[in-house]
Amino acid sequence: MTCVGVDGAKSGWIGVWRQGEAFAFEAYPDAVSLQTSHAAAAVIAVDVPIGLADAGGRTADREARRFVGGRRACSVFSAPVRGILDAASQPEASRRHREIDGRGFGAQAFGILPKVREWDSLLRSSAHARAQVREVHPEVSFAALNGGCGVADRKKSASGQGTRMRLLSAIFDEAAIGCLLSRVPRRRAAADDVFDALVALWTAERIAAGHARSLPSPPETDLHGLQRAIWY
Repeated sequence: MTCVGVDGAKSGWIGVWRQGEAFAFEAYPDAVSLQTSHAAAAVIAVDVPIGLADAGGRTADREARRFVGGRRACSVFSAPVRGILDAASQPEASRRHREIDGRGFGAQAFGILPKVREWDSLLRSSAHARAQVREVHPEVSFAALNGGCGVADRKKSASGQGTRMRLLSAIFDEAAIGCLLSRVPRRRAAADDVFDALVALWTAERIAAGHARSLPSPPETDLHGLQRAIWY
């Protein structure tokens, strides 16, 4: 059964999976179209917060920041509390988040709120999707590949992409990675999105094989029964 690695991209989402000795990819506008297209997949590993707190931060985010460590720990954003998912503007989201949790909610975090909302809606409505989909964070997975140390260089920098290519080439065929990078239109997904989807695929395959670990371990669940853990 296929495993799929998913990362947010310009087009919405990019999904990557194995196809023989190569990689296949597709860009999707939303979570529903992606999951529907991969209804038979064993695992769909996606870089998005799943399983939200009603107040307070998530254990998963705190443990992921410690795991990544160093300068890249800040790349693990705190997930929003559930009560602001329907906020229509960043000022509204920040005000309501502060009322609920005592913390504001910045513009960068607000930018991914629609993506969090669409996966939350899908997973709450579909038992099949809940069985398939797992949360990952690319920086956590790259840290695991890097011997437990976060990759210090930014993922959009030449040095950062070189390091990520080296780490991925240790588990996937380098020529196949290069071919995938050349085939994905940049209007659909940037190179760093492709790298992130590939490391999510690595984690998805580890989950399917029963070799993956989670932060925290064992996973927590939220009040709606959604798993609240970052896998690697």
